Amino acid sequence: MYKNQSDQSLRHICVVGCFTLSLLLGDAVIMLRAAEVTEILPETKQPVSGKEADWIDGDYVLQNEHLIAVIARPSALRDANMTVRGVGACLVDLTRREELSDQLSCYYPGAGRYLFHDASTVEYGVDESGEAYWKCQSSASVAGDGSVAELEYRLGDSDHGVKVFLTIKEPKKEKVKPIDGVRADRTFVFKSINNLGVAYCEDLHFRQTYGFRNVVSPQVPGWSSDRMRQLRYGAEALEEIGESGAVRWRTEVIPAASPLDLWGILNGGAPQEISIVGAIGNQPRIKLSLKGADEAEGMVTTSWMVSETGVSTIHLPPGKYKLVIDAIGHESNEVDLHVGKQAAKHQFQASQATSVRLTVTDEGNAGIPCKVTFFGKQGANGAETANPVFGIDSQSGSVGNCVYSADGTILRSIPAGAYDVLISRGPEYDVEYRELEVQQGQQSTLTAKLRRVVNTKGWVSAELHSHSSPSGDNTSDQLGRVENLLCEHLEFAPCTEHQRIESYDDQLEILGATHLMATCSGMELTGSLLPINHQNAFPLKWSPRKQDGGGPRTDNRDPVNQIARLAMWDEGSDKIVQSNHPNMRQMLKDRNLDGEDDGGFAKMLDFMDVIEVHPPELIFMNQEQTDALKNPDSNRMLPWMKLIATGRRIPGVVNTDAHYNFHGSGSLRNWIRCSTDDPSKIKTEEMTQRLESGQIVMSTGPFMTVELKHPGMDRAAQIGDTVALSDGRATLDVEIQCANWLDVNRVEVFINGQMQPELSRTRNEHPDQFGQGVVKFQQSLPIEVKSDAFVIVAAIGERLQLGRVMGDKEGKRPPVVVSNPIFVKLESN
Repeated sequence: MYKNQSDQSLRHICVVGCFTLSLLLGDAVIMLRAAEVTEILPETKQPVSGKEADWIDGDYVLQNEHLIAVIARPSALRDANMTVRGVGACLVDLTRREELSDQLSCYYPGAGRYLFHDASTVEYGVDESGEAYWKCQSSASVAGDGSVAELEYRLGDSDHGVKVFLTIKEPKKEKVKPIDGVRADRTFVFKSINNLGVAYCEDLHFRQTYGFRNVVSPQVPGWSSDRMRQLRYGAEALEEIGESGAVRWRTEVIPAASPLDLWGILNGGAPQEISIVGAIGNQPRIKLSLKGADEAEGMVTTSWMVSETGVSTIHLPPGKYKLVIDAIGHESNEVDLHVGKQAAKHQFQASQATSVRLTVTDEGNAGIPCKVTFFGKQGANGAETANPVFGIDSQSGSVGNCVYSADGTILRSIPAGAYDVLISRGPEYDVEYRELEVQQGQQSTLTAKLRRVVNTKGWVSAELHSHSSPSGDNTSDQLGRVENLLCEHLEFAPCTEHQRIESYDDQLEILGATHLMATCSGMELTGSLLPINHQNAFPLKWSPRKQDGGGPRTDNRDPVNQIARLAMWDEGSDKIVQSNHPNMRQMLKDRNLDGEDDGGFAKMLDFMDVIEVHPPELIFMNQEQTDALKNPDSNRMLPWMKLIATGRRIPGVVNTDAHYNFHGSGSLRNWIRCSTDDPSKIKTEEMTQRLESGQIVMSTGPFMTVELKHPGMDRAAQIGDTVALSDGRATLDVEIQCANWLDVNRVEVFINGQMQPELSRTRNEHPDQFGQGVVKFQQSLPIEVKSDAFVIVAAIGERLQLGRVMGDKEGKRPPVVVSNPIFVKLESN
């Protein structure tokens, strides 16, 4: 186009096909994208990203140079996730282009009072004014009053917000209240900018704010306190449409990086890119705040977080400001910020960091995934140091006083002070303890070598039930969930989000750890009639661009139908179907828990491969002790053993069901027999077969092997095996190992679910049978059975806890390990 493009100080290229205008001003390049709306098709590239992104094929993208929004396809089956349901025609994703970080669960025009299920009513395009539009008609009114709603979204080329028009036709006017609904969960706060008539919700930690204002009324919308927050606009927001009797209200929904950014956008401020350099370490979590210029009337004074790259973009009106830079381990730093009428870039230096550099390796000096926990203590000067708080429990990298590292390399800014440092990688490794005292503005260096002291050859560690934000009932970053699993040395962990087939593969690739943890796609199908109607299944075929990832729907009336549907999914493919945290009484005998035996939902057992039976320590209680519990149904161990005694060989498993990343995974686990000890060689098919066979040890940390031996046997029977004996006498070889932060002091043998007092062993009464090193117990115990039987071995550290390694909550669990049964069949029978 130009003979000498390098000499051009201004040129423009209009690319009609993608509605993009590129302006080059000197060295600055500004991408101007005309407003457009398109349907998401299988060939469409990923339109938006973020922790709460819920788009699928068939939805619609509404976008311009500033923002990207996703409108869910009208359908009775369109849900964003397990708890954000009925989202047809709603906004399910919304973010600014500067940082694609969707955190919106859903914006419901009309607060769900109208259903939009008919995609044939959708119209979209760009009108003569250049505005992109999308509209559709309601299928029904929830109130059943005969009224009809027309919903329209509009976006101009330079708009910073999506305009939403909700028109109610044939209404009973006295009953029409202008209300919208918003799902923005847990870490969001709900406030307003009164002088601008704007209500907003803000997630400080994940750097996203959404503003809402009525186009007609200057009154600030009010927030309700329900799970779906209602935006209440007031009667003056209603507009009558001609003589038709129809009424409408118009809302503008504006994404921003922070409340201050929202204030700047609404005041016509230009974008200011602010870069902070010199902040130390993995995810320094820089927080900025602004002191306003004299002319900055009504300025919002809240702080905002900077992205992990140290960069944030914020809109500000012209003026001279004071920018305050805060970060963990850095002294507060105040600098001048001069803002003009044009977009600009600014760079500032953080103050000198106080930090610690850690290098953690295995015995071969290779970097190793680890969890490092810092506990403040009294220093040499007598001053007490508090536990640091690096981040909230839904984040990745650093949460609470923990730091996760996938490769053992940590550079962490930290407040000056004295600390105990615990370096761990799950119960097969000794914990390394260090003391740290770091001075203001200085960097300390620590090294540690983690020793894998527990010999688990032939077994791999597994977590079969955990969650993150795609599940819909929590807001945890999925990357943080995978970090948590990896650093607790879980070697096999299927992805089991609620109501959605999902995968951990992308997160493992980000961490460079695909060789360290085996995984597969799966889901938890979560119907009502709680807690019995929750089931996991894996592996399942994942279709990431389809509703529910291609998974089955729930059955909220009949758990038997639901578990059967799940078992038969993917054309009846071989999979593990796991019953999650069931009420065993409800399942086996009393479906409505009224005390009458009605058979329960016992047919669920026909489709079940394994069943959760935690907490494992309750196996040491008898029925009388169980009945005295506040919730007797919490003891699943006793009814599980009774179930096996009836001939139903359904193996038991224990899982954390973790929803947050602060010590979430790791305090419950299963060791599963495996032909390889290399996680990169674990095959899901083998895991499925081993689980179905009951070759499982359930534990909060201690590792145990059990072998049944008899002179007439060619080889010892292992956990999960069935062995035929010519007589009822045999020997149980039991070995229990613990790393240096765990111990056991009691071992019990159960035959047909009954504890055998003569085989009871305790450290107090049998001190010579318990060890002080890694091997805590290694004994041969004689058993005798009179008929066909099953044998379970359990051990516990009574009056002991997992302790600080697992945090304040999970650390209160006792060390406990329980085998699955070995089955004995007498040949004389």
